Amino acid sequence: MKHIDFEKLDLLSLMIIVGLCENKSATHVSKILNVPQSKISRCLRNVRTIFGNELFYRKKYGLIPNEYAKRIYPIAKEIVDHAHSFNNLANNQQNSERWFEVAVPGLVTYLYPKALMQSIRNEDKQFHLNIVPWNNSTLQGIMDGEITMGVCCGNHQDAMKLVDGQYEIESLKRLEDIFLICSSKHPLLQQEITLESIAKFPFIKTDLGCNPHATCPFEDWCHRNEIQLDVEISISSVSSLFNYLEESQAVCLVPYKSVFDLLADVPTLHGCKLAESETMRMFGIAEPKTVEMVAPTDSNDIELNWLKQKVREVTQALV
Repeated sequence: MKHIDFEKLDLLSLMIIVGLCENKSATHVSKILNVPQSKISRCLRNVRTIFGNELFYRKKYGLIPNEYAKRIYPIAKEIVDHAHSFNNLANNQQNSERWFEVAVPGLVTYLYPKALMQSIRNEDKQFHLNIVPWNNSTLQGIMDGEITMGVCCGNHQDAMKLVDGQYEIESLKRLEDIFLICSSKHPLLQQEITLESIAKFPFIKTDLGCNPHATCPFEDWCHRNEIQLDVEISISSVSSLFNYLEESQAVCLVPYKSVFDLLADVPTLHGCKLAESETMRMFGIAEPKTVEMVAPTDSNDIELNWLKQKVREVTQALV
């Protein structure tokens, strides 16, 4: 049986599955959910990958659910219905509400929903909010208006080169602490932990910013010192990262203390803050990553400006 990574399955995708099962038309679902058809297509590709099944087959006048989709439908329908029950606004207000979609770094996606939803309730804001992990297509999604705004871990100057004048790049936090994570039985733990000893083992990249081809500071340090680094895989989901590290000889360096703090409940993994001397050696060659916010520059949008401020606060306090 295929393992389903539920972290990649967001509420909007479930709403699209339900909508297509009930209406059998992507155009109709686009109008119902008030999202572009291109986003419907992108979400459908994503859920097909997640479930490992085509789910729908195309006929002349629409998309028809296959047997697997028919089995998923009642479960997805129940989840969507329960999610809607959290909305305490009257039905006649629903059509006037806005839908904000915010992309955040995959490793710390779990930090944002509770904090932002609490602020929305406390201040009685009347809009829908969907939090998704930042991925390689997020920046283009923001430019296309399909994603409201995004937060990523990257390099400020690189980000500035990729964004036009209608969008702003704001540095929210400089990530100057680095944390090593590996299996609790890893051979690295039997020796002095230095940049050189870390580089002897397969390495997992976790940074994903505006430029998907950007290198991380450790890669830059290895390159400058002519040390061949085996970048085994890139992982941006914290649960997938932990699972991979538990079963391999790979190591990773993450800039988020919030991820390091999770290890108290994961005895199969070991985490430690990289020694300041090693961190300074690395940052002597490569600039620390920063948490960047990419958002429209519309200063007259009161709700958007409110949301941007709350994202700043959550990032600075929790990441």
